[in-house]
Amino acid sequence: MKINIGNLVFCPRLITTIFAVIFFLLFIYLGFWQLDRAEQKREFQSFYNERHQEEIINLNNNLISNTSDFLWRRVSATGIFLEDQQILLDNQVNAGQAGYYVYTPFKIKNSPDIFLINRGWVPVGNDRNKSPKLIFTEGEVTIEGVFKKEPRTGVLLMENKAEKIEDGVTRFQKIVISEISDKTKINLFPYVIRLLPESKHGYIRNWKLRNSGENVHIGYAYQWFAFATTLFIIYFVLNIKRQGYV
Repeated sequence: MKINIGNLVFCPRLITTIFAVIFFLLFIYLGFWQLDRAEQKREFQSFYNERHQEEIINLNNNLISNTSDFLWRRVSATGIFLEDQQILLDNQVNAGQAGYYVYTPFKIKNSPDIFLINRGWVPVGNDRNKSPKLIFTEGEVTIEGVFKKEPRTGVLLMENKAEKIEDGVTRFQKIVISEISDKTKINLFPYVIRLLPESKHGYIRNWKLRNSGENVHIGYAYQWFAFATTLFIIYFVLNIKRQGYV
């Protein structure tokens, strides 16, 4: 294929054109895919903000018939912590220090529901074979938190094996409610509650404020579009010659 452009000739080879077209289309596809991911993040952030600003739901007075109505809502509950079963989520870092997130089952008053409550972060201490210093709350208490799905937090370097540190203290690499239910013999609700920073009966709770993350995806999209543009320019420059040099 030859195209005359004044005293220049555009004469790309077939194999070069095929590869250029394939990668150009791939880069364009990846750019639009990142834009789509940005839109998904934007929609989720809007959903989260709306839910978080709504009135707190009292779980003692509201039957959970549709969990999607409660997701990311702030909730309160009165009940008791089942302190004889402490769950430690391993490999959690706070201010550069290794530690755990502490999850404790919480029995809702006048309800069969038992939730895992993320009570916050504690340091590992000097000996991983010993339990960290834990607080034990006796009697009926009221807590406030956020109703959410199982956390994706957790580095699963191996099988999610339950490691018993002491009686009633078990370490996991990842929170999987069904596995914890089997281990503790407690029928846990398939969602968790993350204790609000201002609620009592917890540990360090420097929860990161959610942000949509859309700017990251938009940045990636611009990179892919830049790759496509650069490829097009290189393809054009390398395949254009002066008349008489073809």
